[in-house]
Amino acid sequence: MRQIFLLTILAFCTLNASTIIAQTEWMGSTTSFTKSDNADWTLEANQDRITDNVWITRANNKGIFNIVSESSYVGGDTSGGSPAGTEWAFGTIADGVGTLTFTTWATAMDGDPPSNLNNDMVLHLITDDIYIDIKFTSWSENSSGGGFTYERSTDPLLSTIDLEFNKKIKLFPNPSSDFLQISGLTKSESYKIYNIIGSEIIVSGNISNNETIDIKNFTNGLYFLKFNKGDALIFLKE
Repeated sequence: MRQIFLLTILAFCTLNASTIIAQTEWMGSTTSFTKSDNADWTLEANQDRITDNVWITRANNKGIFNIVSESSYVGGDTSGGSPAGTEWAFGTIADGVGTLTFTTWATAMDGDPPSNLNNDMVLHLITDDIYIDIKFTSWSENSSGGGFTYERSTDPLLSTIDLEFNKKIKLFPNPSSDFLQISGLTKSESYKIYNIIGSEIIVSGNISNNETIDIKNFTNGLYFLKFNKGDALIFLKE
């Protein structure tokens, strides 16, 4: 019965990742997005589809916009400016989002995106209530075709759901109430453990093949053991 229950949870998580594990503050691994000069901004490949509500892109000039709800860039100082449904601040999530001053993208950039390259910023997706660390690393002038690049943080568990369940690395017993033993590792790996809402648990470190992890003090529930290289395993504490 417990095995059936766990498999049901795993299948549900895989099919409904964005619903179950969407995080308010995304502090996962960094991804890079580029819209090249003169690229067709109406194509998915040239849109950073962060959530169902926010797809960031740029035409061949002017600023960035949210193509989910806008067909082109709309300037704005204190409200109503592109990208719709977003607000921006300089700083990082680690600074504490409550301490940051959010405004429109145009106001934050002060009309000069190139002068703000490589500056730490936080993007707030208003409808989703998600905060993302972001940094613009390139920006083409209006006459050059509208290219830009930024790096941003990701949901720490979205990559966890993109698992290959046939990998040789296994955790057992699973479910467990006391400890987990790992098999299939070929070398020592660093790891962190997250709960189902994406909070990092204190337990972290390095582990080698056939070593164990003590989980006796964990609250009952579903957890993700994520290796530093990005692979992850799911386990149930009972």
